[in-house]
Amino acid sequence: MILYHFCAAHMKNSILAEGLTKGMFPHFEGDDLEPIPKCQWLTKDPDPRRQSWATQNLINYSRTAYRLTVDIPRSHHKKLVRALDFIRDMPAEDQELVTGWAGGDQWYIYRGNIPPKWILGYHRMERYA
Repeated sequence: MILYHFCAAHMKNSILAEGLTKGMFPHFEGDDLEPIPKCQWLTKDPDPRRQSWATQNLINYSRTAYRLTVDIPRSHHKKLVRALDFIRDMPAEDQELVTGWAGGDQWYIYRGNIPPKWILGYHRMERYA
């Protein structure tokens, strides 16, 4: 299954070398952040303009400078979960991390690490970086 992962320019080379390994879901337990590890965020939508989470309000760089094309092998599809299904039984405040953003219906979470060999290539998003 072909999906996409957007990243900042300064993260591209390490992702290409090591794969996607640092993703997490920011789950809250009361007022405490208890991130769920090994949640690599992917999308079906290749357009950086429709990545509503990629705001630059708090940072001074583009989070969509590069689009990585990722091919999840069929034998690993069991670890791939639609984000809407992943949050289904979570508290409302956690669900809003997907439902509160335009395009959330296009998101997937891969539960584990994505090795570099699954990354087919990358594309610089010149106009949107």
